[in-house]
Amino acid sequence: MENQPIVVLLRLCFRAPWCRSLKDRRSEVSRLVSRLRHRFNVSAVESGPQDIHTLFEISVAALAFGAGQADSIRESLLAFIEEQSEAELYQVEENQY
Repeated sequence: MENQPIVVLLRLCFRAPWCRSLKDRRSEVSRLVSRLRHRFNVSAVESGPQDIHTLFEISVAALAFGAGQADSIRESLLAFIEEQSEAELYQVEENQY
């Protein structure tokens, strides 16, 4: 069935070598999470270890109706992140339920 609801979960790992403090890191994370929430109406939170100032992780959850829409959401999110953040996205893990 193409219209089965699918929950798309993305775990996005970033490297931001220019962050010299946890305050710099929090600022980058907060800005990116806020933009993801407003642009895509997704649930986005900082996840993972929060004590390393050059690395951070954001988890995103979105609801899709069908595999095609799930793929489209993932691709749109990743393209948006690439253009909005200077941080290097070095790992993406995806789960669909």
